[in-house]
Amino acid sequence: MRLLHISDWHLGRVTYTCPRSPDHDRVIREITDIARDFRPHLICHTGDVFDSLRPSYPDLIRGVDALQALAAIAPVLVVCGNHDSPALFRLFATLLGKRSRLHFIDSARPPEIGGVLEFPGAKAEIIRIAPLPFVHGNRFVDAFEDSSTWMATYADRIQRIEDALGRGLTDGFDPSRHILIFAAHLHVTGAVFSGSERALHITDTYASRLERIPQVSYAAFGHIHRPQPLPGSVTGWYAGSPIPLDFGERDETKLVVAVEAEPSRPALIKTHELSGGRPLRRLAGTLEELQSLAPTVGDALCVVTARTKQPMSDLDDRIRELFPAATLLNVSEDCAARQLSVLGARDAPSESEPSFSEMFREYLAAEGTRGAEADSVLRTFDSLIRCVEQENEPLFPEMAALQRTLEESLP
Repeated sequence: MRLLHISDWHLGRVTYTCPRSPDHDRVIREITDIARDFRPHLICHTGDVFDSLRPSYPDLIRGVDALQALAAIAPVLVVCGNHDSPALFRLFATLLGKRSRLHFIDSARPPEIGGVLEFPGAKAEIIRIAPLPFVHGNRFVDAFEDSSTWMATYADRIQRIEDALGRGLTDGFDPSRHILIFAAHLHVTGAVFSGSERALHITDTYASRLERIPQVSYAAFGHIHRPQPLPGSVTGWYAGSPIPLDFGERDETKLVVAVEAEPSRPALIKTHELSGGRPLRRLAGTLEELQSLAPTVGDALCVVTARTKQPMSDLDDRIRELFPAATLLNVSEDCAARQLSVLGARDAPSESEPSFSEMFREYLAAEGTRGAEADSVLRTFDSLIRCVEQENEPLFPEMAALQRTLEESLP
C-alpha cells in the first residue's frame, strides 16, 4: 500500500499585502507531479485546504481543481481543519456524491455510521482509515459526547473520540489484509510550532495526548505547519504547510510524506522536498551591504531595513533597483539623522528638573522622526519654547519665504 500525505495548503493566504496564489499554483503542480511518480493507492490531505472559512471564488476553484487532479491519480480523503468550513465540506460531499474519488470529511463520525472508511490497496490489501477533523473547544460532537463530557477537558473529549475510532479500526481486523491509518487535524503535546499557526488553537487548552492515538501503521496529522515526525514512538508525521506562509516558517524545509506499508509490517516513510514556494527574507544593512546580498535574493519575498545617514526620499526605488526580481513586502529606513543620543545623568544639572527641551530630546532619541532631521526638529522645538516663554510671535525662515511668495503672487 502506498499513501501520499499532504496538508495545510491555506489557499487564500496573504503575507503582508502579497497574495500567495502564485506560490500555491507552483507547489500544487509540484505535488501533483510527485503523486503521478509515486502512484499512491490513497492521498490524504489532513486539513486547512483554505485559509478562511469563506474562501474567495478563485481560491475555491484553485482548491477544488487541485484536489480533482489528485483524485484522477488516486482516491483523495480531505479532513476538515480549523481554518476550513465544515458546512462547505458538507456541501462539497453532497455535490460530489458517494461514488466520487474525492471525499470531504467535515466531522468525526462513529465507526458504525461512516467513521472508518476502507479503500483498496495493492493486491488484496485493504486500507482502513479513521479521520478526525478539527474539534472546536466550544462545540460538542454529539455522536461521541453526552452531558457527562460537558465539563471534561479538551484532551479527555478527544481521547473519547480516538478510543471509539480505534475500536472501529480493529473491529474485524485481519492482520493479513488490513492496513490501519489514523488521519487527524490536531495538536499533540510535544509538537514543535512554526509560530504562524492560529495562536488560540495551539495552546495547551487544545493539546491532545500523544499516547492515546490509535495503534495504526501510520498516523497522518495536520495543523502544525512545521513538517516533523510525531514525537515519541508513534509512527506518523505532521506533513506541514507546502510553502512558507509567514516569517515564522522562513527557514523550514517544506515537503510531502510518502508512506509504504504492508499488513503486519512497519511502515516505510520517505519525504519529498518541495521548492514551489518563494523564500521569505529579512534583509538589513547599508545600501552597500544590501547590494552585496543582491545575488542571493532572487525572487524572494523581502522585508528590508536600510540604514542611512540622511533621509532618502527615493529609498523604495533604490531598493527596487537592487532586488529587481524580489517582491518587496515592506521597506523601512533606519536613519541616523533622525536619531538623537540620550542625555545621561552626567549631562543634567544636579538637583534640577529636566527642561522641556531635554525631555523632547529624550523622546526623539527613543522615537526618531518621520521625514525631517532630528536636529532640525529639536531646533524648531527650542525656538517655539523660547517664543512661548517670551510671549513673542514665532518667526521661521520657511514662514517668511512663504509670505513673500504669497505677496509676489498677488496682483
